[in-house]
Amino acid sequence: MAQLTGTAMSPQNGFSLKKELYLPLKRWLLLKFRLDDTYFKKQPDRIWLDTQLYPKLEQLREGRILFVGCAYYTWPTLKRFNKGVELLTVDIDEQNEIWGCKNHLVASILDIDQHTTPHSFDIVLLNGVFGHGVDSPEMQEQTYKALHTVLKPDGMLLVGWNHDLISDPTELSVSKELYYKSGYEGLPQHTAFSDSTHVFDILKARRL
Repeated sequence: MAQLTGTAMSPQNGFSLKKELYLPLKRWLLLKFRLDDTYFKKQPDRIWLDTQLYPKLEQLREGRILFVGCAYYTWPTLKRFNKGVELLTVDIDEQNEIWGCKNHLVASILDIDQHTTPHSFDIVLLNGVFGHGVDSPEMQEQTYKALHTVLKPDGMLLVGWNHDLISDPTELSVSKELYYKSGYEGLPQHTAFSDSTHVFDILKARRL
């Protein structure tokens, strides 16, 4: 359970020497000389995100998006969103702050509702979290409840998971109680790949 403990840190407004100078410089050096995301770019799930989902999200001119989980290979994605969209990144690991946007939160996704405004997000991108730290049905249930609290009614929740690691999280009773499956801008509600165990499901928050 160590990965679920940590000190939540609220996003800071105004100038920050760490965010404005230190982190960008360190990030540039790491990407330039040490880290290579070529492997991830070639994975079927990443290709789907880059060619199917993200181009549609790029068209958004306003709204609020919660991006869960940050890594060096997700960093390029954050630059694709329109500046009119309010983007909040969240990760439990303080070391991953470097790969978050300026509006970043160090917190557990299990209690994200304690750190953000209720019913304020239009979209939550939850990819590679279930089965990679949030593994048990109980933890997934808590996550579903917390995200339903922060999502607007009919807000979209993208769940990316691996069928060789966990059972289908969309079959949990809490998932069916709080969400309904739905496509998004022509994309299907369920996407699987013949050469990968990764799966994407698109859910919408029910109006309760």
